[in-house]
Amino acid sequence: SCCSLNDLLSPLKMLLMRLSRRLCVTHTHAAVTIRFMNILFITGSSLSLLVPGLRNTIALDFHFNHSLLYWTDVVEDKIYRGRVTGIEVVVQHGLATPEGLAVDWITGKLYWIDSNLDQIEVALLNGEMRTTLIAGGMEHPRAIALDPGQGILFWTDWDATFPRIEAASMSGGGRHIVFKDMEIGAWPNGLTLDHLEKRIVWTDARSDAIFSALYDGSGVIEILRGHEYLSHPFAVSLFGGNVYWTDWRTNTLARANKWTGQNVTVIQKTSCFSNYFSLCFVSPSALKRFLLYVRRSEIRGVDIENPYMNVMTALTVPDIDDVAVVDYDALEERIYWADIKTQTIKRAFINGTQLETIISADIVNCRGLALDWLSRNLYWLSSENDESQINVARFDGSLKTSIIHGIDKPRCLVVHPAKG
Repeated sequence: SCCSLNDLLSPLKMLLMRLSRRLCVTHTHAAVTIRFMNILFITGSSLSLLVPGLRNTIALDFHFNHSLLYWTDVVEDKIYRGRVTGIEVVVQHGLATPEGLAVDWITGKLYWIDSNLDQIEVALLNGEMRTTLIAGGMEHPRAIALDPGQGILFWTDWDATFPRIEAASMSGGGRHIVFKDMEIGAWPNGLTLDHLEKRIVWTDARSDAIFSALYDGSGVIEILRGHEYLSHPFAVSLFGGNVYWTDWRTNTLARANKWTGQNVTVIQKTSCFSNYFSLCFVSPSALKRFLLYVRRSEIRGVDIENPYMNVMTALTVPDIDDVAVVDYDALEERIYWADIKTQTIKRAFINGTQLETIISADIVNCRGLALDWLSRNLYWLSSENDESQINVARFDGSLKTSIIHGIDKPRCLVVHPAKG
């Protein structure tokens, strides 16, 4: 018998893995042939290569109507998508460790959770209109799952002192704890939803068990615990009447009845899994005040009232190397910064797009940077061979010239455009 592409991929969302550098798919149906990502694979008892060359890919979701597969890479810190016509980067800036990913197939949004930045972000499916949805109050967030029909998102957090599963509306409001009784386990890891039954299903990597509960956290069921193929579960998904999971230690993909845990069946056992498996938009123009700050290898902007809320896309390596100074143009909502190591001045919009180098020569020991937001000129301090000077150029780097020479050890630079 044959199955649709959606049938094939739904129970296999957990098959992304870290060190294997590939995405593997399997299915129990025989004689199913399908072309995807320009790769021909035949399901059965064998393992087939779907997307080659992946590195440390953790999260995966699929948009059936668009035939698009989305995945994260925590080495390159990017979010990718692909279809038959090829693969492209959807989000490539401001990511630290994007471990969780979910597609809203109804309104066409992409949600992801970053375990390093401790925040949930959302964007259009092409990566545009990106914004931070929920930030702060997280310790080790891991997986995220959506129910677009109900407008709810869930995520796991294996905080050592307060492990829990939280939920909020898909617009970021109404954040609340769904489940925190972790005496039965303390490392809520993989997460998926039973949309028909309105239940959350999660794996716990400390108790080595799989649990299920209603959306409000009640009606908890222990589906399976202590099985030889459930020794350290990571990812989880549902298909039909079965729950599917991957296991780090046994290198297996297995399934069981989603209610009773009976009929445990190993779908695939392979070394392929290796050590790790697997809008109501806030417009930037609506931002009143935020604190812009830099460290050597990152630039961040946080809300004045809530410092855990990132109001801009974090700029990090490889775009940031050794930042010395930064300034902000509120009119165009662009950030300008000087990089000592690369001896350049760069700029980008606060959503991380259109990053470009505007000055790439003669920027030695740049220690001061200031924007004239009225005449649209950029000023900076530079020094070489014990001689310092003040330079000026247009915001795009054109018409660059030096205006003051022979300054003795200047450190900072500010301008007052209104008074010239």
